[in-house]
Amino acid sequence: MDTRRFRDALTAALHVRASLLASPDTTAYRIVDGAGDDLPGIYIDRYGPALVLNVYDDAGVDEGAATTVARASLDGMRDHDVESVYVKRFVRDRSRLGGQAPEETRMPMPRAGVAQPEAIAIREHGAQFEVRLYDGFSTGLFLEHREHRRALAALQPARVLNLFAYTCGFAVPLVAAGAHVTNVDVSARYLAWGRRNLELNALPLDRARFYPMDAFEFLAWAARKPEERFDLVILDPPTFAAGDVRRKRKPWKAVSGYPALVQAAAKVLTPGGRIFAATNARELATGDALRDLIEDALGRRVKWERLPTWPIDVRERGRVAAVLFSRRTQA
Repeated sequence: MDTRRFRDALTAALHVRASLLASPDTTAYRIVDGAGDDLPGIYIDRYGPALVLNVYDDAGVDEGAATTVARASLDGMRDHDVESVYVKRFVRDRSRLGGQAPEETRMPMPRAGVAQPEAIAIREHGAQFEVRLYDGFSTGLFLEHREHRRALAALQPARVLNLFAYTCGFAVPLVAAGAHVTNVDVSARYLAWGRRNLELNALPLDRARFYPMDAFEFLAWAARKPEERFDLVILDPPTFAAGDVRRKRKPWKAVSGYPALVQAAAKVLTPGGRIFAATNARELATGDALRDLIEDALGRRVKWERLPTWPIDVRERGRVAAVLFSRRTQA
């Protein structure tokens, strides 16, 4: 990695994001978005006082170069109160890791700068979220969906089903807008994190439910209960998920599993209810692949609705997709 080229690309990226850098209400966003900022395989996310430098195989960046990029990133962001840069290296085939994230993703000491606390709070449109910079590959908040979280809350649905809820990032603005949100995730640990996010914003916990369950298991249960119907269902599943023989859970692949997921979600909608569907599976994020899949799964009885355009910090196309739709009453 040529240091001068990186510095020039970072300077250009910061210029594009000037409005975000100046906003006191949002302190978490993407600083560099891979090929969208002329740096393929390199993604830099800001979380308040720290940056997370995500380096993928196709970046062609070795360990020494990653350190150089981390230090250059810290130098470029010092005027914006950034103190630390953590590095997470992503390999194409994570099965090589044996189910364990690399040691550096779990170390408090960053590649550049000073160590941050185990948990910090960032702001998104004024709301607060707990993030953890060295809790493995993820931090607790997927930044690409910042404007989607706000847009779904603006719809003011009464009852929401948040599947693959993770740390309940979508739930915070929805509960703040008055919705009752049912959060479903296989991880009780992440749901507890989601509960803390609601508490961090002094939101009423009686407007939220938390089910540590497989999404398909919950949908099958809810379909049998007429009272379990929702004005909005949120689908943001992982690209891949390992199976669990003990719990009788099959491995998940978004490309093959999404049709059945959409079909099951449609069964728990209220009349006129909406589904928000997102994915970072490359095969589904390219062109209209996700829309085509949904239309095929639901017999093309789909009414597409408008979502916000991707924000200024999400610049690489074909990496993530999101759609909002309802069912047509007539074919």
